[in-house]
Amino acid sequence: MPIILSEKDLVPLYGEPARMDELLPLIENSLRAQSRGANAGLARVETSLLDGKKKYRIMTSAVPGAGQGMRISALFRGAKDAYFILLFDGESGDLQALVAGRDLNVWRTGAPGGVACKYLAPKGADRLGLIGSGRQARGQLVAIARAVPSLKRVKIFSSTKEHRERFAREMSSWLGIAVEAVDSARAAVENLPIVSLATSSRSQIIEPQWIQPGALVVSITSGQLARETVANSRVIVSWKEELLGGEAPRQPYIAMIADGSWSAENIAGELGDVILGKVPARVNESETVVFESVGMPIWDTVATAWAYRWAVEQGVGVKFSLD
Repeated sequence: MPIILSEKDLVPLYGEPARMDELLPLIENSLRAQSRGANAGLARVETSLLDGKKKYRIMTSAVPGAGQGMRISALFRGAKDAYFILLFDGESGDLQALVAGRDLNVWRTGAPGGVACKYLAPKGADRLGLIGSGRQARGQLVAIARAVPSLKRVKIFSSTKEHRERFAREMSSWLGIAVEAVDSARAAVENLPIVSLATSSRSQIIEPQWIQPGALVVSITSGQLARETVANSRVIVSWKEELLGGEAPRQPYIAMIADGSWSAENIAGELGDVILGKVPARVNESETVVFESVGMPIWDTVATAWAYRWAVEQGVGVKFSLD
């Protein structure tokens, strides 16, 4: 019988950073399967309500060992209970769960950043520069801290002083590493081996000259990187097809392709290709690497299956039937 898992039901699951250790290899395996062509049914579409303005996004995928997932989320403010995932059994097709997606999204978006750091960050990287102090910044930091054992120090900047200082205190205590709030984006990222851009801003937020040669820059939102950064970096992406088109084309890539200053051929490969050894993470140690993390339906399916298995083990959730 299927179950409903609310945000409240899942609070204990998200309460310990070590839980990310369970999710990281699952996300890594899904990317590996993607590179092998083992996943199926990847789709990302947007549909509008009658007013033509309020949109919903629907994302689907089938992942070996996880099942079939379908995420439905509102792309506008004010819609209640409008972010959830349906999980179906991969063999029988039976509905297993309806899972609240708000907080799960933080973990499913953060985990790929951690996997990227495992494979793309400079060897022995011990410092991270983080832009953002919201929910997604929390997810990125937890994932990177768990994926990079050598990480010892984090500098964080966001536009509101109170928010970044509170974030630094809370995350330092939660993760057991030094997290320092600083007064500018430059102070947060300059000459650090790993940089994570975890804000919702769609405008450029760091300058190319701030980036240390050989660093890894993780970007989760369109438009945050300068053209010069893209042109002078090795670009690895999560999902090439969606980055270049579909419902979520990324800037500045699309504009650079349009004016001829860059080409899609400059994309070195997908993260799954790096994991499988099809594509090297970097050509030399001084090469700056950019990882463009475009949200993938497989992450929703894998993370939802992870939450569902935990809930079944803990006896959490409300059973229901459509009979």
